[in-house]
This record gives sequence, C-alpha cells and structure tokens, in this order.
Amino acid sequence: MICPLNFARGLYYNEKRKAITAKYVKAHLDDIKIRVPKGQREKLKAVAAEMGMSMNQMFIKAVEEFIEKNYKPEAENETD
Repeated sequence: MICPLNFARGLYYNEKRKAITAKYVKAHLDDIKIRVPKGQREKLKAVAAEMGMSMNQMFIKAVEEFIEKNYKPEAENETD
C-alpha cells in the first residue's frame, strides 16, 4: 500500500526497497531492545526531538558517553 503523502514526495516504500533495507539491516546492524515504564517512551522521544536526533541516536550517544566516563578496563585498574 502506498501512503499518499509519501507518494506525492516520491518516497513510496515498495517491496523492492523493503527487501534492500532488510538486507542492509541484517548485514550491518544489531538489535537491542529496552523496556521503559509506560509513558516514558513519549518523553524520551520528545527529548530526543528537542535535541535534533532520533531516540536511537540519543541512546547510542548516552551509552558511549557513559562508557567513556565510567569504564576502566581491568588492565588499567591493576597496580603493580
């Protein structure tokens, strides 16, 4: 089914495009599912939008920053 709005923009999503996207996702991306309390998803989505990014981009950035700040590999923690 073609969305009239997307069709007007030339961005319709057909089966060929769907297959290409699925192939790319399978080859290049991993899925991680998180669960949040009811209502939290919309709050997170609004915050991400205010920051000019998707929720996915916001989560990746937050995790990367957390790891950079807090993760100390075992080799660095050992004192000889």
